[in-house]
Amino acid sequence: MTQTVTFMLIVLTAGACCGAVKLVDDQPTVKPPKSGTIAGTISSKTEILSLHAVSRVTKKKYQPESFSKTRGKLKKFKFANLPGDADYDICLRLADGREIEGIDLSFVDSRLLKLADERRKQLGMPPERQKKFAQADADALVGYVRAMRDFMEDRRVICIKGHGRRATMLVELLRLRSFVAASGAARPGKIIWRVELWYFHEQRGGWRRVPNQERLLRHMEDTPKIWSKTHIEYYPKLSVHIDASGKAGDLNFTVPEKSDPTRGRGAGTDPKMKTKPRILGLDDAAASQPAGTTKPAEPTKLIIDVRTAREFSDDHIAEAINIPYNLIADRIGDLGIKKDHEIVLYCRSGARAGVALTTLKALGYTKVTNAGGLADIKRKMSRKQ
Repeated sequence: MTQTVTFMLIVLTAGACCGAVKLVDDQPTVKPPKSGTIAGTISSKTEILSLHAVSRVTKKKYQPESFSKTRGKLKKFKFANLPGDADYDICLRLADGREIEGIDLSFVDSRLLKLADERRKQLGMPPERQKKFAQADADALVGYVRAMRDFMEDRRVICIKGHGRRATMLVELLRLRSFVAASGAARPGKIIWRVELWYFHEQRGGWRRVPNQERLLRHMEDTPKIWSKTHIEYYPKLSVHIDASGKAGDLNFTVPEKSDPTRGRGAGTDPKMKTKPRILGLDDAAASQPAGTTKPAEPTKLIIDVRTAREFSDDHIAEAINIPYNLIADRIGDLGIKKDHEIVLYCRSGARAGVALTTLKALGYTKVTNAGGLADIKRKMSRKQ
């Protein structure tokens, strides 16, 4: 009997305690976004067959509320009731076969980062560590892609947008070998082609690709003949942000008369064509050249780090560009330097730099030196200072 009474008292006491606890949710850090409108004009000498807006996040397409298809060059359009606090890419299909699309180059977790920053302020926490996105960062990202080895044989970086410690990359991927074995006209070999957005985060001085966050923009598996008809170009100017209050700036765009292969893939172009990436978001105003063509501060000397892109991103000489030693024969010509240009090579220990030196000498470059390892060249540069 005593045990029963004791148990009931414990239950009643616990119930009273629980009843006295008031659970309160944190107040929302931001208000729900309002719907908004995107409006503007498009000037095109080529007939525009269709126009729509797309969210790369939800993959949902939106048709314009109005789109004047007059015979004049200037065409007005309007999209209404689009969800706010979001980015939309305007996509055009032209009568000459070209497709021109906006490209949202904001970072994949931009919304969450804004919320996290707001929360830090509320809790009195210090802001996130900041970093300037410089040309060396763009070079490291391009080197990372060129050094990759996987099922997709060829990769071309179209554009990189820096966001300080983060970056967004627009990249084209190709599988050029016959994916389906050719056996006559019934089963011709195929090309696999993809256009994707990749996201990178700088951690401890090195760049890392954000896993499982890529966004697929285009995908095709078809014969080279059919694939060669593809024509797609991407313009960041055709991407519009509607803020949380539902406001967005007007969009005015002129369709280029000629195609630009540096912005995507032109019809009938060589599958292995090489173009220089467009680099956006650089904080270093002096470094405005596209990645892979950066010239050092001292014009008479070119310093090349011949290690892997990952090693380069961990630590490197500020003036150096990254070309892995096994790729130097293919990429040295892209720099546009003369055969008597002074070239300084280094790696981790000097071994790979030695291999690269032999390669360059065989190609006719006369002023090439092996500076040894990263630590060696740092000591030499510190003594000069």
